[in-house]
Amino acid sequence: MTAVATEQRVRAQQRTAPVKRRHRWYVPLLFVGPALALQITFLFLPLANTFVLAFTNASTIGGGTFTGLANFSELLSDATFWHAVGRTFLYLLVSVPALVILSTGLAVLVNTRLRGAGVIRPLLFSPMVLPLAVIAVVFQYLLNSDGLVNKILQGLRIVSGPVPFLTDPGLALFSLTLVTIWKGCALYTLITLAALQNVSSELDEAGQLDGAGWLRRTVSVTLPQIRGTTAMIAILAAIATLRVFTEPYVITGGGPGDATQTIVVYLFQKGISPGTDAGYASAISLVLFVFVLLVSALSWRFSRRTR
Repeated sequence: MTAVATEQRVRAQQRTAPVKRRHRWYVPLLFVGPALALQITFLFLPLANTFVLAFTNASTIGGGTFTGLANFSELLSDATFWHAVGRTFLYLLVSVPALVILSTGLAVLVNTRLRGAGVIRPLLFSPMVLPLAVIAVVFQYLLNSDGLVNKILQGLRIVSGPVPFLTDPGLALFSLTLVTIWKGCALYTLITLAALQNVSSELDEAGQLDGAGWLRRTVSVTLPQIRGTTAMIAILAAIATLRVFTEPYVITGGGPGDATQTIVVYLFQKGISPGTDAGYASAISLVLFVFVLLVSALSWRFSRRTR
């Protein structure tokens, strides 16, 4: 009886197995299908369209013919574009190290059990809940010649006249980097703080038993364990600063003159406002895409060597 029951069970499983396999193929699509549809609609199709438009003289309102590499050859001799590239990379060179150092230092301090840390954390992470456009408008008010910062500086008699934070070509770009640093520091501090929560406490305790102070343990024991997170923050910050748009567009409009005109601001001006050269703007987008890939690859290569 047992052998007969076992044989019947095996035959039943053999009959039902193909049915189960036949009805399971679509189950993964139910989970990834909506996200995949959004990615195709709003990422891959526009990216493919950008590749096509970059080799045409199409306008923003439509039309255009194939022109080959004409847009890219024009880019090579476009002094305004290369000036924007230089400003963008200067923006990157100032913002990225500041973001990495500040976020790491703040995360270490917040992770340390200090009195008053419960009050500091909400203040530190408050920029994350504000839209970037709102932050840009607020800083535009703060940094204007008659803004709050200048009123405080003049009231304390630190300066005799208003400081041209946004109207001086030499100060405007660095003023915008302060806005980017203030906004991005909260997110990167949160990421670093999450990495610090997973750091092994045994090594820290061993260093403490050896007589190492808090600073020495932090530099020699704690920070080396989060090098991967620090490298990821550097890559994310570099990509974000290469694509910076809201701060220069809302606060200064790319001015004074073109002192704060970044790659994306120039792209916007050529393709949408006031220009309508979609083909040329698409070529700028592809060059920016190459810059992002190069910076990401170099950052990742450097981080692997340091590890």
